[in-house]
Amino acid sequence: MATRHTESMMNTEATGPDVQPILEIKGVRKTFRRGKRTVEALAEVELQVRDGEFLTILGPSGCGKSTLLHIIGGFETATAGSVHLEGRPVTGPGRALGMMFQHGALFPWKNVLDNVAWPLVAARVGRREARAAAMEYVELVGLSGFQDSYPGELSGGMRQRVALARTLALKPRVLLMDEPFGALDAQTRELMQEELNRVWSTTGTTVVFVTHDINEAAFLGDRVVVMGARPGRIVHVEQVALPRPRTAESKKDPRLLEQHNRLWDVLRNEMQPRADGAGR
Repeated sequence: MATRHTESMMNTEATGPDVQPILEIKGVRKTFRRGKRTVEALAEVELQVRDGEFLTILGPSGCGKSTLLHIIGGFETATAGSVHLEGRPVTGPGRALGMMFQHGALFPWKNVLDNVAWPLVAARVGRREARAAAMEYVELVGLSGFQDSYPGELSGGMRQRVALARTLALKPRVLLMDEPFGALDAQTRELMQEELNRVWSTTGTTVVFVTHDINEAAFLGDRVVVMGARPGRIVHVEQVALPRPRTAESKKDPRLLEQHNRLWDVLRNEMQPRADGAGR
């Protein structure tokens, strides 16, 4: 099957080709067995992620974007191909690859500070040192004054801030985010996008962010990777024209609307039924 793979090279100042890749995804394929059938979830994915880049992965439901993210993080094994982080193969989960899911999975019996400190304590960092480091990240995500609160006392957006702080506390080389705002209401989601932009600007952590929301992908990303319907594959890569820093005002920029329309054209084409039945 022929694959379209185009790249628009706009606004390459921060993430141009001279920036070395931190992640390399080489020929990754993934198949599943369902009864007597073999389902091809991913087909020959090739991708490089640049150090310090905010990369968003956009695609229709069921295209394998979350599967790809889990393979990158070492939570799933590819059927073929490999993932390399700073030149070393990824063979399983580790501190260098932080994963943030749609639901933060916080411990309800621990307060905010202890939730954020928990992975540090689990990594044998002293409790006092872990709590001091955790407090820095609690403050970074704007939760000063809530460190003694429990998850059940927080809004959905605040719980996701706690989850973000907990992931960042381990200082991962790459932050993997699997639709982390998907369960939030529209207004909270908008605010969390702006908050994440602020935090990313502060930390400079490389981010790979999976979403099915076009505006979210364009507003957050330096580049947007569009995946096609099953079998999942990269069909389009586009540099985001929106300048940084980005704020709520950036969402009114006409370039964002132009980018949305261009990406929607690519997605619409992928979501239309095809004669060979692929993607359904």
